[in-house]
Amino acid sequence: MERWYKIDNTGKIFHAVTNASNSSVYRVSMIMKESVNAELLQDALDKVIKRFPMLAVKVRKGLFWDFMEENDEKLHIQEETTYPCYIINPRENHGYLMRVLYFQRRVSVEIFHSLTDGSGAVEFLKSLIFQYLLFQEKDVTTDGEVLFPDDVPSKYETEDSFEKYFHPSGQSQQREKESPAFQIKGSPFDPPGVNVIHGVIQASEVNKFAKKMGASVTEFITAVLIHSIYAETMKYGLYQESIMIALPANLRRQFPSVTLRNFFSVSNVGVPVTDETTLEDIMKTVSEQLSSKMKKETLQAGINHHVQLQKKLSARIVPVFVKYRAMRYGFYHFGEMSKTMTLSNLGNIKIPDSMKPYIERMELVLYPTKNSPINCGIASLNDRMTITFARSIVETEIIKSFFSQLTHLTGLDIEVYSNNWGEQT
Repeated sequence: MERWYKIDNTGKIFHAVTNASNSSVYRVSMIMKESVNAELLQDALDKVIKRFPMLAVKVRKGLFWDFMEENDEKLHIQEETTYPCYIINPRENHGYLMRVLYFQRRVSVEIFHSLTDGSGAVEFLKSLIFQYLLFQEKDVTTDGEVLFPDDVPSKYETEDSFEKYFHPSGQSQQREKESPAFQIKGSPFDPPGVNVIHGVIQASEVNKFAKKMGASVTEFITAVLIHSIYAETMKYGLYQESIMIALPANLRRQFPSVTLRNFFSVSNVGVPVTDETTLEDIMKTVSEQLSSKMKKETLQAGINHHVQLQKKLSARIVPVFVKYRAMRYGFYHFGEMSKTMTLSNLGNIKIPDSMKPYIERMELVLYPTKNSPINCGIASLNDRMTITFARSIVETEIIKSFFSQLTHLTGLDIEVYSNNWGEQT
């Protein structure tokens, strides 16, 4: 008998809001030191996918909610031939809501966000690369930092941690409709697609510089980003809205969990910027807002509110398409319209020392959307921080300004490279 799973509380939202301009597909990649052996990568995938039952699924349509069912079909690796994070069509992918890609030295996992968040995707990618190196006969060990492919999955890896930490009688954070944030406008690529621009910088030096400024790396980069957006788009005083950056946070840091499903929250931080506003002013405001929004009691109230909304929807005996319509309304009016850009920082990815000689660095690519045509992902590995901008518009001024400011402020060299997609159109 095939196993089936309820879609987790956050996952339902991605099912509801996905469309041609919002794929809900993100990417985590590892850049190897040598070209990828496709045959061995396929062998590694065949073995590792069984270790992650929550990813080896297909969607089944239900009357009141869709659900996930075990998928026994083979998931084939693919050589990368197009732009990142394009929409996944399960009918063309043996029902899977994920894909594994390779190109030269890069191994990428692209995942539909309803399956898991960045933390779950990274765990899968680490196990995949570990098994790949084993098949290459490299002397690698897990050292407790990689989920061993032969291990039996723990039941705690498949739990819905939102449900686990939901307190029915606890305080609930009533989310008011926020004022519309400044939104980046531009000329969409024709045909549509995603261009990515990566900047690689020394992670430890960025961390050192941010500390000197009295901020975390995320706070520092958020401030530079806000400053760059203002400098390139709002300096002529035509706009009154605040620049708001949406920052996803891994809830596992505050609420102990080993779930491989979605378990994150999003906090919008920002500031109305004028010609008199300095980078230090922005950084101070960002730090204060994040400090407040990352308190455990604030996050707990957010979990309570989020789950209560889902329970109200679940209790209603109405078809799933009606529920999805309500969720789409909430997503666009409380989510998309209240942010300028999403910035997700996976932080320093821990892998065993035995694996480090074979891997150069990591990348995180966040899908752009109609209202957020530029998004930013950060991942650090082997003291190399890769800052990646994914865009669906032609204009690059904000990205150029960001890297220029980062270089000027830190004095560090940044290696910039791109997939060049859409630049000939």
